[in-house]
Amino acid sequence: MRLPPNVQVRRRGNTYVICYCNNEVGGVVVTETPSGDTQLRPYVKDPVELNKDIVALVAQQMADALIEHAGRQPDGTIPSPPAPIPGTKLLENTMFPCSRCGRITARLVFAPECASEADMLSLGERLRNDVRYAPYPVWLIGAPDSEDDSVARHLTLQLAPIRGEVYREHPDKMNSRLMELDDKHHC
Repeated sequence: MRLPPNVQVRRRGNTYVICYCNNEVGGVVVTETPSGDTQLRPYVKDPVELNKDIVALVAQQMADALIEHAGRQPDGTIPSPPAPIPGTKLLENTMFPCSRCGRITARLVFAPECASEADMLSLGERLRNDVRYAPYPVWLIGAPDSEDDSVARHLTLQLAPIRGEVYREHPDKMNSRLMELDDKHHC
């Protein structure tokens, strides 16, 4: 992991404790889901406002490393999604690894229930801390403007590394962009 100065991570059982200037600011608990997948559960110590960015940075790097490692496994199994926590909704996420080195080049978060610019901006704001430290592009993909897939353009919002404006885009254009990111990725 690439940690900022004065940030350390120490393993304590199934928890990775995150310290800043030798003071614990939070951590990431590693657990197993009922389906056998690995789950990372970050926590932040008070004062939350001062500590959440450090924890988010470390948790993002841990999640990316886990995903990249899973992508290199030879068994070819496709993991099932974790069971949702009551009162929450799971969003489909698709990571795009580099075809040469396996590092993540992009991520799409699908929210077909987002049917307006206001819906996209609201969900984008809620996802801000989840993607804040992603070093690769992350897009939120909302509802299409047509039932006809050949012409449908989806609401789209880039969340990271630079936040963009809501626009409509056909999936073919996004697919071309994803292929270009793969072609230009520096391994």
